[in-house]
Amino acid sequence: VEPHGADLSFAFERAAMTPPITLDSLAELDMARIINNPKLRHDVNFDRDLHFRPNREGSKGRSKLRAAEQYWLALEAEFFVYAYAAERLSRHPLSERPAYWVRMLSIGQRRLPPMLVVIRDVLLTLVPDHEQATIAARLDVDLIMKQITNGVCDLVGLGNWLANLLKAHCAPMRDEHVDAMRDDLVAGATLARPDRLVAGLRRLLVCLENMKLDVANHQVRHMRLLLVNDTLHFQRRYHAHRIALGKFDLCRARAWFAGQLTKFGSSPRNALVAALLNHVRTDDPAGCPPSFYLDEDRLGGVRAQLRRVVGLAALRALVSELGRGHLSPADLAQAQEALVASALVIVGSHGRFIDCVENIAVEVVRMLCTASGSTPTFAGAQLAMIETRLRRALDPASAEFDARSRAICAQLRLRLNASVERHINMSALQLHNTLLPPQPQPTGRPPVGFGAQCAPPPAPSVPQDAQEHIVRQMTHVLCLNWHIWADLIYL
Repeated sequence: VEPHGADLSFAFERAAMTPPITLDSLAELDMARIINNPKLRHDVNFDRDLHFRPNREGSKGRSKLRAAEQYWLALEAEFFVYAYAAERLSRHPLSERPAYWVRMLSIGQRRLPPMLVVIRDVLLTLVPDHEQATIAARLDVDLIMKQITNGVCDLVGLGNWLANLLKAHCAPMRDEHVDAMRDDLVAGATLARPDRLVAGLRRLLVCLENMKLDVANHQVRHMRLLLVNDTLHFQRRYHAHRIALGKFDLCRARAWFAGQLTKFGSSPRNALVAALLNHVRTDDPAGCPPSFYLDEDRLGGVRAQLRRVVGLAALRALVSELGRGHLSPADLAQAQEALVASALVIVGSHGRFIDCVENIAVEVVRMLCTASGSTPTFAGAQLAMIETRLRRALDPASAEFDARSRAICAQLRLRLNASVERHINMSALQLHNTLLPPQPQPTGRPPVGFGAQCAPPPAPSVPQDAQEHIVRQMTHVLCLNWHIWADLIYL
């Protein structure tokens, strides 16, 4: 009995019949889909290293991983059924094989046939036309399943053939993974180890996905500037089509902007700047402005950066207040910058200041004592006072945080208006070349995944001039948006 037989049995009955990676899940990596993907066509303007990567993030990604684990357990159970039924059938001459075990072998063929179909179909998208007939013949699914039923399938030969084929077409960096796949398939076949067969097929699918990702990312890299240059033409045509189909509510978008124009006055362009900055500053219950729906994630990132700027300003103000009269201006400035550096480490790349108040309060006391040359004394009353002050200053829902964010955004609005006016007459390609930071260092790709998403690498948590970084990002978003929507909504 298998040590995890109960898990295998449950998965065999309940898991999906198709593998986690299929031709459909990889379809978004096809060139036609890339060219007509509105999110990608918009995102490529804002990232020099935009690339597809396996999507395993969030609750949806975790759900996919759990479903995948069940699938692989089910496939292992299926191989166990094949082996057990084949062993029973081997006790009888071919003409006298018991119908029961023949039927069991046939009924057990649930997931392997669809798996072989996926392997064949994905390979056909990766090889030149002149090799496709050979692949289709070698991966004749009906023939392979008949060979398995009759106990004559050469899985060792199939594994070697697949490995040679993949090495001929994939990047050299994948060779080690291909060799591991071959070793698993050969060991599974020669040692009658279903778990090794499954491991080999799992590696094979990951290798095929990586090959598709490599091809797609190569195409995106080489077409990036062409895609950027065509941004305005593509988006105007795309949005006109959505409006004609009733998928974009133009009346709602115009009503939203009319309200912003009344609220902020001035010119339409300045009102748009103020409206978007106000949206980034607050958690607007109405959600993202209608014409910025492709920028929702990007604006969420700007909001997080802005809140960090406000939080760091609050920390500097607190240190200045507590240290005034005790520290020289130079020591005070040094204590402020030391606290900022420590707070960023405490909070981390994606954390919130309000969630780390206790640790930041201890650091405030330590920094002030260090700056004044005294021994840190962590008096409970002093810590409690500083924690209370920090909670008021760092809570985005507090009046103090709101007042400080308004003051910072008032300064940002002046800079942003000026920046938009400087850049508004630039083309999409000029905006891309002018406003994006330099090319980042290449980032490692996750080794496995299911499906794919197009996503940029994470931005630095706080650039050296965080406010300038926010101004540049929002200038880019606003200028593109104005070029696309001005005649339809804003003028």
